[in-house]
Amino acid sequence: MSYQLACYVVCLMTLSSSWLGTTQKNGFGAKTEVHTQPFAIRDLIDLRIAELAKAGMVVPFCEECVQPCSYDVHLGVNVVIETQTGFKELSLVNSSPDNPYWLQPGQFLLGETVEYFRIPDNVEAHLHLVSSRAREGLNHSLSGLIDCGYEGRITLEIKNVLTYGAIPLYPNLRIAQLTFFEYADSAARPYRGRYFGDVGVAVAKDGKDIL
Repeated sequence: MSYQLACYVVCLMTLSSSWLGTTQKNGFGAKTEVHTQPFAIRDLIDLRIAELAKAGMVVPFCEECVQPCSYDVHLGVNVVIETQTGFKELSLVNSSPDNPYWLQPGQFLLGETVEYFRIPDNVEAHLHLVSSRAREGLNHSLSGLIDCGYEGRITLEIKNVLTYGAIPLYPNLRIAQLTFFEYADSAARPYRGRYFGDVGVAVAKDGKDIL
């Protein structure tokens, strides 16, 4: 077979695979597995997120907070801010969009979500700062994993990474969103660690960090 003919055959096979949906990414085997076997893991979209949230996964539940593949969370009243003499508790109860608390450049604080979560034993969640807050100059530390079975309010690790500008904060500010992944089986050891049941901001707690 000539080189030109071989190339022509390969092109035809590639086009045929694309037409039939049997490319490596969307293979026939994968499609068959989805229809004939229980799912192993799936990322959740709005309908399933709302279903679980209404069943008690998120309290309070708000229909407007359900996004196509995530759920919006909001900044609570209580924060703990770093100072020169250590962490200091602070309340945002008197702050508002018109009279916010201004997080100064380089400042770091721990916040809390308004929402209280009861994550099912077969669901894992990930927290992401919403894009509007990131574009304002906020950063959230890389501790966004919420384990299967977690219950409580989520502590937020927030820093102003701007060089010059302060960033306004106030209660009920849309601060982050959770994405969810659902497994076919429940975890054999769902999360019951030292942050289980937190009802507000939790600073670092002593506990076992090595096997």
